Amino acid sequence: MALASSLPLPLLLLLLSPRLKATPQSIHVKLPSVVHGLLGKDVQLPCHLVPGEVEVQVSQVTWLRQNQTSGTMSIAVYHPTHGAGFPSTGPGMERLAFVSQNQGPGSEFFNATLLIRDLRGEDEANYTCEFATFPGGNGKGTTLLRVLAEPKSHVEPYEVVSGPDPVTMASCVSSGGRPPARISWSSPLAGQSHETRTEGPVSDTFTVTSHFTMVPMAQANGKKAICKVEHETLREPALLSVTLGVKYRPKVSISSPDDDWYVGRTEASLKCDAQSNPEPTAYNWSTVSGSLPSTAVSQGVKLTFPTVDWSVNTTFICQATNALGTGWANRTLHVKESPDTAGAGATGGIIGGIIAAIIALAVAATAILICRQQRKEEELRGRPEEEEDELEGPPAYKPPPPKMKLEEQEMPSQLFTLGSSEHIPLKTPFVEHSISAPEQEMPRYHELPTLEERASALPLHLEEPSDAAGEEGLPLEDNEDYLDKVNPIYDTLAYNTAEAYQGKGFVMSRAMYV
Repeated sequence: MALASSLPLPLLLLLLSPRLKATPQSIHVKLPSVVHGLLGKDVQLPCHLVPGEVEVQVSQVTWLRQNQTSGTMSIAVYHPTHGAGFPSTGPGMERLAFVSQNQGPGSEFFNATLLIRDLRGEDEANYTCEFATFPGGNGKGTTLLRVLAEPKSHVEPYEVVSGPDPVTMASCVSSGGRPPARISWSSPLAGQSHETRTEGPVSDTFTVTSHFTMVPMAQANGKKAICKVEHETLREPALLSVTLGVKYRPKVSISSPDDDWYVGRTEASLKCDAQSNPEPTAYNWSTVSGSLPSTAVSQGVKLTFPTVDWSVNTTFICQATNALGTGWANRTLHVKESPDTAGAGATGGIIGGIIAAIIALAVAATAILICRQQRKEEELRGRPEEEEDELEGPPAYKPPPPKMKLEEQEMPSQLFTLGSSEHIPLKTPFVEHSISAPEQEMPRYHELPTLEERASALPLHLEEPSDAAGEEGLPLEDNEDYLDKVNPIYDTLAYNTAEAYQGKGFVMSRAMYV
């Protein structure tokens, strides 16, 4: 005990504490670098202790605020045993509180988030969160609190009078913003902008007014200009469109449907075209001589002529008046004795040109077709004669011989040459003498005469066989047997087909002679 009492108190605590390690290590404080809060709303400043491998005991948490006016000051303190405390001095201390206080000494994760209620502009500053631990030592971190306010923007046009000096054509106002809004203009006109900044309707806010200026001209009346407002509280820039207004006296011109003014024309008219802001309130027609012709009738913006005569051949003047002044224009008419036919001639020329173009296209197409046909014919003429012969010759195949209609023809008898001196018919057609030759039908195969019938029909005074039969070495009887063995269907082939089909309209293909 004597030894223990002689040791220093820190060393004694280190020896007596079983939960702490001998070597202290640094701790880490986690918090965001920037926090945004809306003016008049509540905001939280997160702060967490993330210890390392060593278990630590939190001795105290302190929040400090640094700004340019008051410097650095302590605004909130938290002790694990005594709880939260806020200094009694300084404005706005009643609006501060710790979010969570349920972590006690020895916690591995300590939440020291600070709550600020009813946020004001003066709360915008750097805030430092500092932890004091044992044996980890001290750790701290700093976050910037931004106090924002969303602005309300609108655009205001001004109606100005045309003149030579630049004036403000429109203003774009963004009020109640924190920080001040950024404003720019876009327009096809050559204008310029300048802005002013004043205190906003709410404390700690700003109002920015941007003026669009230019030389007011009549051409600028009715044109568009766009005001672009950018702010941190807006996800996208606000685009505000405005229509510019310039007041100017009337600009007048005189028009007519055509320039064909001739004696005797009816229902002719002139129109007074006036552009102004505001609109013209009165129109006045006159001539260089003062009064209007008797054939002219004034109808406000129009001057009509029921009938045109030579008195219309003059210069007419139109005056248009509005609140800013009067504008005028003149128009000289040239009256002719007869209508102008140049327009009709021009129309006829256009129609004639179209028709001529169509005809030319048709002729060109016909010429092209003729040239192509002639080219094909020349190519055919240039081929060799051998190719022409091949084209004009018979086909390579041989069609079968035409079938004979045995029942429709009367087949004449034909002699079959057996020798050089005699002609013996191979077959004698069976003829009934009771039926005339034209009416008798051709014999059918099943009606052909037998061998005995044909033998009886042969002449009795047959001469001796010809040398042709002898050369074959066949006797007469054998020749008769030979005739019997010939198929009757071939007997008709012995007839003269040229004589049989003469006058029957029979046409034989050239290919049959090949």
